[in-house]
Amino acid sequence: MYTTVVVTGTSYYYSGGVYYVSSGSGYVVVAPPPGAVVYSVPTYTTVVYSGTTEYLYVNGTYYVPTTKPAEQPPPGSVATQSASSESQADSEDPSDIPMLDNEDENYEVTAAPVGATVPYLPEGADEKTVDGKRYFVFENTYYQPFAGDGETIYMVVSDPTTA
Repeated sequence: MYTTVVVTGTSYYYSGGVYYVSSGSGYVVVAPPPGAVVYSVPTYTTVVYSGTTEYLYVNGTYYVPTTKPAEQPPPGSVATQSASSESQADSEDPSDIPMLDNEDENYEVTAAPVGATVPYLPEGADEKTVDGKRYFVFENTYYQPFAGDGETIYMVVSDPTTA
């Protein structure tokens, strides 16, 4: 199933936590647009905090619960899985991904919150060294690795190249 999400005049198609835009005769997977409000998120999201604010984190995307309205998918709809050659979607059909929904609230995509710590990096994060410190960068968000309880965790930090 899919739903159409419109953000600043652009239509996105949302299915199984994946966002698409139309491209020629198919669809291209794109980064989740900040401000998008959806009715459900993948069940494998991780709860993280920045200060006292709770976020749901999934592969580099941060959601906050909201009472803003979200479009529901039309009954019986199926997401088209013909991603263009520019961006090939995962082989798993997004409509088969188990989703978490809550009748009392929806979920809004928000910018990565500085100070949040996450247990894993988003797929495709690139390593970068700035002033001798190691960071990982994904879609302009910088993550700094830290050791904690024998495992590495990653904190969202301000862009060190603009300091």
